[in-house]
Amino acid sequence: MDTHNHIVPEFTLVNASAAVLVAFSFIAIMSLVKEPNRQKINAIILAGAAGMYWRGGLGAWEFVFGAILLAVAFKGLKRYYFIGVGWLLHAGWDVVHHFYGNPIIYLDPSSSAGCAVCDPILAVWFMLGAPSVWNLIRKQKTVTT
Repeated sequence: MDTHNHIVPEFTLVNASAAVLVAFSFIAIMSLVKEPNRQKINAIILAGAAGMYWRGGLGAWEFVFGAILLAVAFKGLKRYYFIGVGWLLHAGWDVVHHFYGNPIIYLDPSSSAGCAVCDPILAVWFMLGAPSVWNLIRKQKTVTT
């Protein structure tokens, strides 16, 4: 019998701000990748995220979640929408881990909560079709000049 007593780590405004910065940095960097590679790379990244918690303290449920997320990532190879859905699912799993499991980064007890803030931002971007922010900025500049 597992006698794991999980202590819910503190999550501060600084932690949340860092998570938002990570999300926007990721979007800026991924915006530099040309299509169709951007979609393929992000589906692969989501597939990798499917296994991030396999030793996360929730037993067989980790593998069930991983398998579901892997299937969603596969569908993401064809439609960005599914990559967005996958990041929303991962955010939910991050919340579960923040309160009941082990953190995604064992050296940072609040890392799962940080991911739960970061992942929905990514999800929205993917559900919008993962447009290049650099192209949007260029278009905005040409409209204003």
